Amino acid sequence: MLLNHLHTMLKAFLFMFLAISAMGQTSNLPLVIIETGGLEIQDEPKIPAQMKIINNESGRMNNLNDSPEFEGRIGIEFRGSSSQSFPKKPYGLETWDENNMDLDTTLFGWPSESDWILFASFNEKSLMHNVLTMRLAEQMGLYASRTKYVELYLNGSYEGVYVFMEKIKRNKGRVAIAKLKPGEESGEDLTGGYIIKIDKGTGANNGTWFSEFSNISPGNKSTEFFYEYPKEATSVQQDYIKRYIGDFEKALQSDDFTDPLQGYQQYIDMESFVLMTILNEVAKNVDGYRISTYLYKDKGDKLKMGPPWDYDISYGNANYCNGNSFRGFGYDFNRICPDDNWLVPFWWERFLADVNFIEAFRRTYDDLRINGVLQDSEILGLVDGLTSDLQTAQVRNFTKWPILGKYVWPQPEPIASSWQGEVAELKAWIPERLRWLDDNIPRELQILANEESLNFKVKAYPNPFLETLSLQIDALEAGEAKVTLTDLLGREIENRTYSVNEGRNQLNIKFPDNQSSQTIQLLKVRVGDKQIIQKVVRR
Repeated sequence: MLLNHLHTMLKAFLFMFLAISAMGQTSNLPLVIIETGGLEIQDEPKIPAQMKIINNESGRMNNLNDSPEFEGRIGIEFRGSSSQSFPKKPYGLETWDENNMDLDTTLFGWPSESDWILFASFNEKSLMHNVLTMRLAEQMGLYASRTKYVELYLNGSYEGVYVFMEKIKRNKGRVAIAKLKPGEESGEDLTGGYIIKIDKGTGANNGTWFSEFSNISPGNKSTEFFYEYPKEATSVQQDYIKRYIGDFEKALQSDDFTDPLQGYQQYIDMESFVLMTILNEVAKNVDGYRISTYLYKDKGDKLKMGPPWDYDISYGNANYCNGNSFRGFGYDFNRICPDDNWLVPFWWERFLADVNFIEAFRRTYDDLRINGVLQDSEILGLVDGLTSDLQTAQVRNFTKWPILGKYVWPQPEPIASSWQGEVAELKAWIPERLRWLDDNIPRELQILANEESLNFKVKAYPNPFLETLSLQIDALEAGEAKVTLTDLLGREIENRTYSVNEGRNQLNIKFPDNQSSQTIQLLKVRVGDKQIIQKVVRR
């Protein structure tokens, strides 16, 4: 029976190949040709198929009559959540041997692996958002899935431009963490590696748990974490990573959360969290932090954020929750759309009340803007390079899928009538977004007078702030600190008094109700008969 099926598949593949070869198709992009032998693709399990990849050396066009760079067996299935509802389907692939077992293979010169993605980019009409974000992440020093534009032929039908990319997976060429074996249940062996995901409950599910902390107050909406790797983690291993993240969250909620040794920093790799925050904010990813968000932990190491994934609903491509505007922060999602089923973990509200995180956030962003890939010329140069790659193939894609000028969820208005218009919108949006971030990314606010007669010093952060403002008061002697918040007309918004000890004091003040319509306000801190006044910005 297996031989008969293989014979039928090979005949169908030959017929399909001859049929599309007669079209004389050539492309500057690699050509991917898949034949399922009459079997219908479904959302699990994968079905057997044959795949060819025609990818000539640089400078040569790819023709359907050319010799393939790769030819072999694969398993293929539909993948994705909302993206699976579109007519242009996304696919998950595995390279297989003759027994339908995973076969590590080198494709496009990438590290050898067996799991791959064909990303459709249907509702993102520039076709660039995911590829651009992966290129940015890579130049920022993060691991991100390698990507390659291709044109896909499936069972003799031209399917358009796709992004061939690496699936997120533990591997020394991908998420480079140790392989966690079933017997490793104690000591340092137990500490890694793990991959955790924050996401919707669709796709593969190896088990989940919920945070004990709510992401919005009042309410009981807490984050759901998914065990991603190992797929068959033992109960001891699952308990370990669940407890580790739980301890991190408890430290983040504690009074000492800003302490570098006693607070949350003992659990997370600050650099990866800062870089992923910058990446999400540059793209203003509506799904950022709360959906398709990965975390991983190696043996003996801290929790890291990443790799990045799923940026089609970004760069202004969303008509809900303020997603179309270049203004506003992605981590403010809970305030903008508190009724959504999937909210941003409370983490960022606390991160942005810690001067250590703020300093790292601002310093890293500024360096990337001045010296790195976030310079206007650098990031727009990446867009220009992708435009050149897609210039010819996009015509065929939108002939197959005539959606230009038409609404496709969740595209905001106005809707560009051409692909060139879509690219122009992206190139206009990015500099506006970066300029807004230049002006609004929180920075440490120094409230420090030069007069030697002052018997205290104050730092306040973040600025701008949402609800929580943190004050660090260094006092020469014990006493009381009177903290007053007013608008610019002197109308009092809040007035509180705190006891301060000699030395360093940390106050985290929550202002839940903003009675003033003014965003610029005055913070007054009085200790004894001395007072420091500074403007603050309230979002």
